[in-house]
Amino acid sequence: MTGCLRPCRVWTSLLTILASLAATPVLTLTALAADVTPPPAIAALPVFRHQGVVLDYKDLRYNPCNDVIIPSVIVTEQLQKPLGGYYLYYAPHNAPGGICLAYADSPAGPWKEYEANPLIARDWAPHYNVSHVSGPHAIWMEEEKMLFLYYHGENDVTRIASTADGIHFQYEGVAVTTKIFDAISEASYARVFRYTLPGKDNRYIMLLMGNNRGTRRVYLAWSQDGRTWESRRTPLVDPPPGTGQIAQAWYFPWRGRHYLIYHGHLTDSFQTANLYASEIDPAFERPTFLGLFHDHTTAGPNNVAQMSPCFLEAQGKIYMYTNIGPRLNQKIALAVAEADDPR
Repeated sequence: MTGCLRPCRVWTSLLTILASLAATPVLTLTALAADVTPPPAIAALPVFRHQGVVLDYKDLRYNPCNDVIIPSVIVTEQLQKPLGGYYLYYAPHNAPGGICLAYADSPAGPWKEYEANPLIARDWAPHYNVSHVSGPHAIWMEEEKMLFLYYHGENDVTRIASTADGIHFQYEGVAVTTKIFDAISEASYARVFRYTLPGKDNRYIMLLMGNNRGTRRVYLAWSQDGRTWESRRTPLVDPPPGTGQIAQAWYFPWRGRHYLIYHGHLTDSFQTANLYASEIDPAFERPTFLGLFHDHTTAGPNNVAQMSPCFLEAQGKIYMYTNIGPRLNQKIALAVAEADDPR
């Protein structure tokens, strides 16, 4: 899968494990709902089955908003002295926000909260002082042997920080602002992937949310080094029928074809959000809407939203992390599909 690091094995002594368990909250898989049958899926794509909540704000020491969103999960093989085999970056939505970390030795968890969250706060002198930071997305930059983390704060600016160990960050500057797009007031919730567009000298693409006169759409930018970005000034993906706002598109290559998975809020019920899929051509110019990918009720009949998908392929499975529950009061959930889905 694009944007993920290769798996590694982390060896820890028994005494270290016992001490860690005694001192650190362990965020276990809860609200198991494997008996919930997913609705009919898009035939070309794998079917994901809900496993449960893997990160609940109620279990966290740093919990300013009763809300955790925007999961970004990586494998830690290239990082210096990792705490576990997998890192999960996340943040609250509202002020003060803060980019946070949990870690685990399995993509299914249990996840342990890093003891000194947030890693990145809303005040980083002398670089900025904003109301909040949120929307983390981490990707390994092979040419620099560094992990880049993209995040926003305020909502009209997407920023970059870099790290060798996944914990201690250096500020790298601004990646994109609203100024490089037409008629938008927000440029946030960016996801970055390694992919070369035909005819362009780029290594990376960015899919981000732009607020276009009150309607949130998906926009595209591209870069050779992950620092300096060019943009398609107009929207790449518009809200599909029945939705009024979309965001958090993930590039999902599957069996030689290109897909975008993103969440959309229903036109007649903003609190209700599902995951939708579009297929896109290799040049990222012509998206074709396919339909519903993952319904909000897959996490339970009373769940109102499935948002912000993040995918990780490991151990013969594809793990999909989302934030579920009422907007501004969400938890991070896990759904799993087989990587060798025969369909």
